[in-house]
Amino acid sequence: MSQAELVQIMAELLDQKLNPIHMRLDRIEGDVRTLQEGQARLEGEIQALKEGQARLEGEVRLLQEGQARLEQRLHRVEEDVRTLKADMDMVKGDVQTLKADMDMVKGDVQTLKEGQQRLEAKVERVEEKVDNLTTEMRSHFRHIENMLHKHQAALDLASRGFSTKQASIDYLIKKVAEHDMEIFHLKHHLQL
Repeated sequence: MSQAELVQIMAELLDQKLNPIHMRLDRIEGDVRTLQEGQARLEGEIQALKEGQARLEGEVRLLQEGQARLEQRLHRVEEDVRTLKADMDMVKGDVQTLKADMDMVKGDVQTLKEGQQRLEAKVERVEEKVDNLTTEMRSHFRHIENMLHKHQAALDLASRGFSTKQASIDYLIKKVAEHDMEIFHLKHHLQL
């Protein structure tokens, strides 16, 4: 067997030994790309959540403005009630009419109070949803950070494993060279 054939056999053996390492490195690079894509998706989702939160804040602001308008309307209704009381003192004959109007105003006030209670309940639900969303996002971020740490540890482990394999390969190459030399000497000795 010639030295070129031995070198060829050694090269094939090295290729066979290094092929799993190359495949593992390819998988690790794929995992890193997947992580980067996942991170990009998460950043998009975070942006969407921020936009959703901004919309919710806008809706809360609209609700507050509506409540302010309702309070102004209530204030106007209360002013109307005072005017009606003054008119009642001046016009004794319209007492029945004023009582009916007063009942209507009370109904409006009750409707406004119920509306305000519904608005307050909706605002509380919105605040609860925002709090839940914030908690969920924190938990999600912690989970992502944990996964990133695990992947970094796996990459570090693979890197150390590759370094160890490289040292083993170097050692094997040295041993092959020694065996080649011994075979050469044995052939030379046998030829004599």
